[in-house]
Amino acid sequence: MTIYVLAQGELHRDPIQRTSQTGRVFTTANLKVQSDGETVWASIICFTDEGQQELLRLRAGDAVSVQGKCKLTVYQKGDEYRASLDVVANSVIALKPKPRPRQPRQARTDGREFDARQAYGRAAPAHQADDMPFDDEIPFA
Repeated sequence: MTIYVLAQGELHRDPIQRTSQTGRVFTTANLKVQSDGETVWASIICFTDEGQQELLRLRAGDAVSVQGKCKLTVYQKGDEYRASLDVVANSVIALKPKPRPRQPRQARTDGREFDARQAYGRAAPAHQADDMPFDDEIPFA
């Protein structure tokens, strides 16, 4: 029986990229999932390139959501038994926005006005409102 899970929580430690004895690259992480005042720990292992890249850009304390096959395990802490999850993640979604590269604004020395679209690499519109002729024959009332 295969169980699939979608878990959301915070990374307990920074994710670690490793290489198996056979040369396969994977990334591991520990996820702290809290629900109704209870904490469940999830051990995450990810083999997909996209999922590994997403995990590796995150740090301890960052929020993340993982989806994949899961196995429920039980461990003992003192006299108490607790549940944990082992998840082979197929998909990883960082709940932290990706940083966007920004270009610094530069003052114009040629007398033209500043156009913010140029500072962020966006093209200016094909025409300007000042260049449009308003010689149509439709009267305004």
